[in-house]
Amino acid sequence: MSERTTKTEKTYPRPEWISADILDEEELCPTCFKAVGDKNRYRIICALGKKENGERVSALTDLLGLTQPTVTHHLQILQSVDAVQVEERGRERIYSLNRHAHCFEDCKIPY
Repeated sequence: MSERTTKTEKTYPRPEWISADILDEEELCPTCFKAVGDKNRYRIICALGKKENGERVSALTDLLGLTQPTVTHHLQILQSVDAVQVEERGRERIYSLNRHAHCFEDCKIPY
């Protein structure tokens, strides 16, 4: 990989399921693309965006029709880009949208 490639941040094409009037390709940074680059991750973002107090993985699996390992995997990726935060309540883990994350405040990804 060249030195020039590593110093510039590449943008990616807008996913086809995000309307063109919502987000321009140039506005989608790699971190935010990682959050919305998979349809199931974006569905999780939208589901959590409707829940002020967060949600358990089991409720998300029921809501989205995905398996528990799939939801957990996507939540871990969303946590890695600071789009989702987790709170432990006893034995439960409650996931909520980090509404102040770069993806939502700066890049204006809708939820």
